[in-house]
Amino acid sequence: MTPLIIILGPTGSGRADTVKELVENAWPEGKKIRILREAREGGEGLGRWALEKGQAEIPAPGDEDAAILITNGSLSVIEQMEAIHRTVRPLMPDAVWRVSRIITVVDCPLTAKHKAIEEWYGPCIHFSDAVIINRRWEVPGQWVTKFLEPYEKAFYPCLFFNLTKIGTIANPPAVIDGEPLRLSHIFDDIDAVDEMEFDEDNLPDEPFDLVRQVDKYFARDELGRRNILVPEIGDLLRQEGRC
Repeated sequence: MTPLIIILGPTGSGRADTVKELVENAWPEGKKIRILREAREGGEGLGRWALEKGQAEIPAPGDEDAAILITNGSLSVIEQMEAIHRTVRPLMPDAVWRVSRIITVVDCPLTAKHKAIEEWYGPCIHFSDAVIINRRWEVPGQWVTKFLEPYEKAFYPCLFFNLTKIGTIANPPAVIDGEPLRLSHIFDDIDAVDEMEFDEDNLPDEPFDLVRQVDKYFARDELGRRNILVPEIGDLLRQEGRC
């Protein structure tokens, strides 16, 4: 299977600079990296994937060594990740893509300005192995500390990196290499038993079904409504002139 890297973040957050830095410096020289952008977003000379009626239409791999899929920065992250998950699941017998890394790009001044953006980032970081902090020089250091505090207190396993003013990352290979570091296991090939916290002092008294747990952001109630609601940011980004 061909490695697939997913990029999350609002439109204009620095995703393009992050992708450029990774393509140029994260892989050994000579590796061919394909870039796929959601069909409704701009960008010349890039491949496309599409989100249509809750389904992710992702082209099959070619001769590339890896691909970077850039999500739509003004649409629901949860809906996009759920759609991508339906298409790229680790246990599918005909799987052609393997999600090796999920990366979120945080726009510090935009997030500091709008509480809705900060809440929108919650599921992004939940799904991510790496988080790129961009434009932190435009906000007070205390704000960055406060933004990261809940993730540090909850011991999120993802790694945090800074994107500099010139668009560089201190150690680009570390962003894409290694075992998964995300809280979410939707793209991981693990057994349902591994998700259950059993030990000799904590065994169930009654029979149970070995069914993989639904990711908390995908979970719905009996009426089909999502259990966790996250703000939509499309209108806000349009007000900011980003889409």
